[in-house]
This record gives sequence, C-alpha cells and structure tokens, in this order.
Amino acid sequence: MPRSSVLAALARSFLAGEITIDEIVARASRTLGRNSRWLRPLARRFVESVAGETRPREREVIQFFLQDRGFRRVWAKHSDDLSVAQWLHDAQQMRPVAAAQAWDVPAIESVGALADWFQITPDELLWFADLKGLLYKSKSAPLVHYHYRVLAKPSGAIRLIEAPKSRLKALQRLILAHILDKIPPHSAAHGFVKGRSVKTFIAPHVRQRVVLKMDLQDFFPSITGTRVQTIFRTIGYPESVADLFGGRMWPIGWLHSLRALASVRIRLAV
Repeated sequence: MPRSSVLAALARSFLAGEITIDEIVARASRTLGRNSRWLRPLARRFVESVAGETRPREREVIQFFLQDRGFRRVWAKHSDDLSVAQWLHDAQQMRPVAAAQAWDVPAIESVGALADWFQITPDELLWFADLKGLLYKSKSAPLVHYHYRVLAKPSGAIRLIEAPKSRLKALQRLILAHILDKIPPHSAAHGFVKGRSVKTFIAPHVRQRVVLKMDLQDFFPSITGTRVQTIFRTIGYPESVADLFGGRMWPIGWLHSLRALASVRIRLAV
C-alpha cells in the first residue's frame, strides 16, 4: 500500500477522537488491524508534542510522523507489513482549547451547519469563502466581494482600503456579533474593544518617565488566512468549518477580526 495512504489513515486515527495516549493507541490499532508495540511510544510522543496547543491538522500529524525518528525506524523496518485495515472518520464536534471552553460561541460543526447559520446555500458559502483564491484574483468586478481604493499616506506610502460589499458585510457582522464579540479581550487590548479607547490605552502611562512607542510594519497584510483559521480552531471549530471562516471572504482587514486575533493570542500566552 502506498506510504501516503498509510500515513493519512494513521493521522486520521490520531485525530478521530480525544487526544490521549490510550485512545490514540486504540484507534490506531483499529486502523492498522493490530496493536503494535511501537504505537504507544509514538502516541506518547505525539501527545507531548501537542500539549497545550491548538488541535493539529491532519497534514501536521503526517509531518510529525515524517520527522519522528522512532516512526522512521519503524517504517524502514516494517513498511511492507503496514496497511490500512479500517479508515476512521472523526465525528466533527466543537473541541475548544481549555482557555476557550467557557466562551459563549455558537456550536457549528459542519459545512452544512455553517451555511444554515449564515442562511445561505453551501454553494454560496464556498463562493464567499473562495478558499482557492480564484475570485480574489478575478478582474471581473461583479464577481469579487470587495470594493478597493488606494489612499496615500503622509509618508508617501500607500494604503489599500478593502470595503466589503453589502452581502459579505452582513455575514461578517454575524461573525463579529455572535463569535468574535464573545471572546473576552485581554486587559492589554484597547483597539476595537467596547468601553476602551485611546484614553484607556494612555492612562497607565501618564506621568511615566519613559514611554516606548512601537508600531508593527505591515501588520494587517502579515495576518494570513492560515493564522485566522488557527484562531477559529482554537475556539473549537472543526477544521472544515475553521477553514471557511478563514477563507478569502475575509482578507484580514475586515471589521474587528484582528482584535479577536490579538486578544486570543495574548490570553493563551499568559
């Protein structure tokens, strides 16, 4: 059997339930049709590698296998004997990290459920998300989801303004009101946070002898769709749902997603 198939099936078994050593070994044994002695040490190393992290993607688990010296030794010795006895499929469900378990966000556990939540069809959802970036690069104005204009900065540089069209803006506001606004911001975050302003930001620094001011260069363009998808997986959304949330329907300048992104990153780091 091709190595790619064995790796994919084994990675899927690692993710098809709770990430604990005993459960991974049980699922992987069903996948391979045997309980090999090397499975438990591999499961232990995997659990240790993802402890405290966002639930990994299937491709990230495969990458872990390829980089794990113990697994590479097993593959070199037993590759001819390894095959897939059963493909396991994870019943998609919300799996938030510990810090996000108390957040009052809607449970959306499939692509169909996400389309229903938006009150659009699955085809419309895929059109808005544009995961392959086909519409994002389109020169046909009616097909793209944004109006664009360029502003000149005092420094001589330019700023691209991306204004969502009405239908997309309505979807973005749903996400803002029902998901992002449910994420409690860190006390250090002041931008785009209700009840906070430039005054609350400055207040702790008044009368200090030295105040260090920094700005991140090209901050908005540096936030990729992959990073946004990771945040939604941190919140607990299954990979297929998180991928759509992080699609090109929101090219990272939209509304207050960055406020939530910064807040989550800060909260999980402390």
